[in-house]
Amino acid sequence: MNQSSTLHDPTERGFASDNYAGVHPEVLSAIAAANGGHQTSYGADVYTARLHEVLSERCGRAVEVFPVFNGTGANVVALQAATERWDAVVCSAAAHINCDE
Repeated sequence: MNQSSTLHDPTERGFASDNYAGVHPEVLSAIAAANGGHQTSYGADVYTARLHEVLSERCGRAVEVFPVFNGTGANVVALQAATERWDAVVCSAAAHINCDE
């Protein structure tokens, strides 16, 4: 895609969030390949099963995997796994978890 076909300047860089960057071409290609046809959703698909398999192999034991959309989702899942419903997270006023989660 060239600059004339986008609404933004593709040479501009922003580092405030992981959501600012474009998708790596290999990731976009994998998404396009997975987009063909139909799969069950909510973790009952072949791609999530393969993710569990690969990460379990790499970790040397069975693992639980929770694919999420972005860093905020990952932070929320991690905090839910580490705390009880009545617990609190102690952080600075400027912490991402305090301002954005």
